[in-house]
Amino acid sequence: MGLGKSFAGAVALATLSSIGALAASEPHCVGDNSKICFSWGVPESAIKGGSGNVYFQLRAPNTYEWAALGIGSQMRGAEIFLMYQDGSGNVTLSTRSGVGHVMPQYTQRSEVELLAGSGVVNDEMVANVRCGDCQSASLTGSSGWISAWKTGQAINSQDKSARIDYHDDHSIFQIDLSQASITSDANPFTGTDGGSNPNGNNTSGDGNGGGSGGGNIVSPGGGSGSPLSSTLLYGHGVLMMIVWVILYPAGALMMPFIGKWIFHAAFQTMAFLAMWAGLGLGYVLAHRLGIFWQNTHTRLGIIVCALMFLQPILGALHHTSYKRQGRRGALSHIHVWYGRALIILGIINGGLGLKLASAGMAFRTAYIVLAAVIAGPYFLSIPWLEMRKAKRAKSDGTGSPSRKGLTARAVSDEASTDFVQELYLKELKAYKMPAVKESDSVGQVQTFAEPKTPKSPEEADLASNLQEYESMAVEIEGQDAAQQASGTPAALPDWLEAEEEDVKH
Repeated sequence: MGLGKSFAGAVALATLSSIGALAASEPHCVGDNSKICFSWGVPESAIKGGSGNVYFQLRAPNTYEWAALGIGSQMRGAEIFLMYQDGSGNVTLSTRSGVGHVMPQYTQRSEVELLAGSGVVNDEMVANVRCGDCQSASLTGSSGWISAWKTGQAINSQDKSARIDYHDDHSIFQIDLSQASITSDANPFTGTDGGSNPNGNNTSGDGNGGGSGGGNIVSPGGGSGSPLSSTLLYGHGVLMMIVWVILYPAGALMMPFIGKWIFHAAFQTMAFLAMWAGLGLGYVLAHRLGIFWQNTHTRLGIIVCALMFLQPILGALHHTSYKRQGRRGALSHIHVWYGRALIILGIINGGLGLKLASAGMAFRTAYIVLAAVIAGPYFLSIPWLEMRKAKRAKSDGTGSPSRKGLTARAVSDEASTDFVQELYLKELKAYKMPAVKESDSVGQVQTFAEPKTPKSPEEADLASNLQEYESMAVEIEGQDAAQQASGTPAALPDWLEAEEEDVKH
């Protein structure tokens, strides 16, 4: 009997591929090489009324352990439809509720049934599903859907609460069910009237019957499975991580350790602009996925970025007040603690973003390590910085000159110097030189007579001196006074004569 049911499923799928291809010609495919595909169909009456049955199909290679489709833009709170092999050539459909990053638990739903044409055919798992109470899916516009999958050994169980392994990957996308209308309220994935249920896991025993697959089943692309959305997702995540975990904490540490406000302002301005760029990427991504303002991450992110807009204004007011008073005031403390609170919220929201994106353990570990290594020292230094400020304030109150006192003294000294200089210049300009009279020098200045020009000596004046010089007697060694008077030549000493003879020879 089971073999007959499998054969009937194969016939139904073959009929679908031959005469019903136009009905499912635009499936939304995800995963490696786009081998996991989903298609939808909604009766026109349901679209007009805004409620009713929704038909969808899950297809995945039988090399996968399981594949799932869910209504929602994140795992928490999603209505999940899980498909895996039952061990007899058919599939089990398990309706589960997402509760976060843990295994979703089975939830019985009487308005969900597995339809004819489901089973394992041509090496594929196929689940044709009718959902009569999918109220969270909009039938008149776009709504968020999520999918996940896991490769591996088949589960081979008919237990709808069977344990499953953590998914390999996932995708988030938007589907406009109003563009997936079908003419009749019947299974659009088979070309037969009725058909049998391949494994008995549905609520009714013979499917929904009636009619061929008509209408237009549309599965628009997009979402995180598309290259553009993946680029937006990674760009938003990486940029915001750099801003909140690296740039803002590093910029905040510049003031206490470097003390140059211009460096602090320039660095934080760069982080501020990068934050708005990251927010823009996140806004575009959220709208593509239909999750804008639908979860804590997007709501908190918008609020924190909006509040951060006030921080540069508070910083400018703090700087002006500090220059005027020479010390920190109320604005200074508001600026500092307001910024610290926003940095903490930004880092927390980054973790919520990783959770929303179902990031793998590697990404979450990298985020935690960066936060601990870079942002951690900033927050650990806050108590030390506050104690240092308190100690400095106490020192100012016990006799040490405060910055305000030094500044006031410098201003006072400068003002005094300017006053004296100004007074001197005024006195100098007001001074008038008294008129000088010729009689003012009488009795004050000594009068000197002009010296006479000396006369040149005449020859007559020098004659007497010349005679006296010529008559001057000069004592010569070797002569006595008588010899000198008579003019007799002096006799040379023996030693002098010997020297002369040596010279001649």
